[in-house]
Amino acid sequence: MKLPSHGANPHYLYKSIGLPLPEQWIDFSVNTNPYPLPLSIWPTQAEFYKWATEYPDPDATELKSYLARTERLSTEQLFIGNGASECIYLLARLFSGKRVGIVEPTFSEYRRACESNGCTVLSIVSDEARGWMHAQSDLVTMIEQVDVIFLCHPNNPTGTVMKKEKFFSLLEAAKRAGTFVVIDEAFYHFWDEPFTALEWISLFSHLIVIRSLTKMYHLAGVRIGYIAADEAIIRKIRAFQPPWSASQVAQQLAMRLLPLNEFVARTRRMIASERSRITAALQEAGYYVSRSVVNFYLLRAPERSTEELLYDLLREGLIPRHTKNFNGLNGDYLRLAVKTKEENDQLLSFLIRWLS
Repeated sequence: MKLPSHGANPHYLYKSIGLPLPEQWIDFSVNTNPYPLPLSIWPTQAEFYKWATEYPDPDATELKSYLARTERLSTEQLFIGNGASECIYLLARLFSGKRVGIVEPTFSEYRRACESNGCTVLSIVSDEARGWMHAQSDLVTMIEQVDVIFLCHPNNPTGTVMKKEKFFSLLEAAKRAGTFVVIDEAFYHFWDEPFTALEWISLFSHLIVIRSLTKMYHLAGVRIGYIAADEAIIRKIRAFQPPWSASQVAQQLAMRLLPLNEFVARTRRMIASERSRITAALQEAGYYVSRSVVNFYLLRAPERSTEELLYDLLREGLIPRHTKNFNGLNGDYLRLAVKTKEENDQLLSFLIRWLS
């Protein structure tokens, strides 16, 4: 049985485990925004046609200029890519053959990308007992042993974050060691009380930040993301990028949706409220729930098989994300998205019944 490497592919998941896909289902494995954009925001058919038939700006000039203004960076510090995934793989190519540190459990593509580029991968793995946190001394030791370290923040799949002071001290340690630090902020937009490493780009020439625009803005199928880093790093990454990597449709949609600050703020508030409600109900029922700050969380059932729960949820048409390919989790947890109240209520109802 070969399970999907990511969420958001229900047909493949059901086929891989030999279950029929129910007529009605809710995909809790996908961690994109559950709240729709107003239809009035979307482009007209004529606009879509125009964008689809045009070659894109290879430099994404307009989008970079907008991001530079809003994030207080220079355009030379920005790289626009075909989603955060392309950014990860181009960075792995940049550090080809180097010693790479990965802070786990975390997004599996860092390891996959780095190993495919001949890197030697070291990792430190935390667990539930430590709240998915890592000792500062262990992180500093890793930094001193590698050329580059990957850190997802907020972390996928746990949804956890570090304290700002601890985070900054790690960047100082990396500066002393001459180690590059890649911070993946793909879920930053869902964090209701965030801080961002982008504010330190000009302080640390070895700092690289990845951002995704697909998850908050409903652009998963379009693919757009970016890297912020020192100008010298950006020039090297651009040399690896295929021409027209970020499509005209992706660039234009990003320009249209990025100014929707109230939509983002409202989404954050609603996600935070629903996450708090769900967590309280599940903990009262006896489940373990990770201390997430974003739009997903880890779940573990007390004294019962996670695999049994996985299959029972799938039969019910409630699709979780398995954790068999997260180093350190080994399938003992499920990752579940925070969705709308009505969808969350269906999940809660089933999970509470399942333990009774």
